[in-house]
Amino acid sequence: MNVPNTTGRATILASIGRRLAARIIDCAIAVLIFFIVKSGADAVSAYVPAMTSQRGILSGFFAGFAYVLLADALPNGQSLGKRLLSIATVDRKTRKGCTLSQSLTRNAGVLVVIDWVWIFMESRTRLGDMFAKTIVVQTGNLTTVRSLADIYDNGTSRG
Repeated sequence: MNVPNTTGRATILASIGRRLAARIIDCAIAVLIFFIVKSGADAVSAYVPAMTSQRGILSGFFAGFAYVLLADALPNGQSLGKRLLSIATVDRKTRKGCTLSQSLTRNAGVLVVIDWVWIFMESRTRLGDMFAKTIVVQTGNLTTVRSLADIYDNGTSRG
């Protein structure tokens, strides 16, 4: 589906499959963040008695949840999952990357299942996207998934 815009170039909405795959990748990253922070807190608890196992779990939970809430505000509106799959969250009018406030707004309802039901309608826009005035668009070659090297060196060759 093409979406009219003010930048003069065609904007193609990201497919539901790519959006779902990006969300799964981002959730896996959030779980990884949880375990890293929890492990760090467990290591610190040997030296700081106030750092209990429960506080480590809470710290890990909040760090992982913060990633889920704010990941779309990473450069160009691309969380790590979106970057790997060549899609991005952009402002509906300006087509600039998602801002911090837009990321928070669009992902605040991440735990509400009904939010994702909206994506199956013709507009392919989640309820969170409607509130934040964002869309998720395709950004690159859709025949291949980007490699990790593309993320770290912006796709430029090293030799």
